[in-house]
Amino acid sequence: VPLDMARLSALIESSCSGLGDTVDASLILKATIKDLYDGVPLDEVRKSVILSARVLIEKDPAYSYVTARLLLNNMRYEVLGEEVSQQMMQAQYKDYFPAFIKRGIEADLLDERLAQFDLTRLAEVLDAARDLQFDYLGLQTLYDRYFLHIKENRIELPQAFFMRVAMGLALNEIDREARAIEFYHVLSSFDFMSSTPTLFNSGTCRSQLSSCYLTTVPDDLDGIYEAIKENALLAKYAGGLGNDWTAVRAMGARIKGTNGKSQGVVPFLKVVSDTAVAVNQGGKRKGAVCAYLECWHLDIEEFLELRKNTGDDRRRTHDMNTATWIPDLFMKRVMDGSDWTLFSPSDAPDLHEKFGQQFEQAYLA
Repeated sequence: VPLDMARLSALIESSCSGLGDTVDASLILKATIKDLYDGVPLDEVRKSVILSARVLIEKDPAYSYVTARLLLNNMRYEVLGEEVSQQMMQAQYKDYFPAFIKRGIEADLLDERLAQFDLTRLAEVLDAARDLQFDYLGLQTLYDRYFLHIKENRIELPQAFFMRVAMGLALNEIDREARAIEFYHVLSSFDFMSSTPTLFNSGTCRSQLSSCYLTTVPDDLDGIYEAIKENALLAKYAGGLGNDWTAVRAMGARIKGTNGKSQGVVPFLKVVSDTAVAVNQGGKRKGAVCAYLECWHLDIEEFLELRKNTGDDRRRTHDMNTATWIPDLFMKRVMDGSDWTLFSPSDAPDLHEKFGQQFEQAYLA
């Protein structure tokens, strides 16, 4: 298809309009033309325009909005199958939104209950002007990670995305449409933004909306690997994980069933770290897990070395965060320059459940 330079120029001009005198459409056009060659596919032209504008963001932040508008034009073409101007988009949303919900349900991406909403009423509310609020990084992140797609072809546009999230949040409300519209307005105007798992999953077939899950790992092999399995399943739908490992016996502690000695907490934490990498939140973003240990645990010194870049790599967790709880008594000992005694929880099983004065009395005993 011959490249229509007038149309390309008009697209760039419209993307720059209203952003001030510091934005120069001709710079983007010149940079784009410089990268073109005979027989270049139109898809490559679209990418080239975005890259040419993106380079200029360092020169003036206003170009971030120019780049976002150019990306928005590409997204509309991908989703709608045609170029739609900003002026036409308000009417286009009304026709597109009910079809989007139907298509998402048919593809097993959206909850069937979304079809029970008054989709015509909700489509009337969608405000195409709010598409222009995005800067480039925000819109590109939504495109890469959040928008629903079928075989890498996006089926979701920004305002449909916010309404889909709002509908998922309003599923159990009495007046669902009214509540969905309220949610939509606060989300799409950026007055409030839900957490990432909510944006990923609200309104979908697996609406896991929580950001974080906190668990205590028991001191037996079944419980330890059940906790690791739960980590994987929760991370699959974008949950962040916090595991309390204090109850697990320390290295050298006796194992009653085999009369052997325990390897302690650290080898299991290596497995947890590798699981976070393997599952990586359903392929959408890096997995997030943090291990917690109280500072009286006999393995605490090795635990504090888990993130080091030196030493035995089998006892390192480069992809996992670590944290320790510090009781008041520890800080008193620090200030006094006194000794601090470490225990295996198998020898002092009541310590982990206590705090305050009760903890101090049990620790001293």
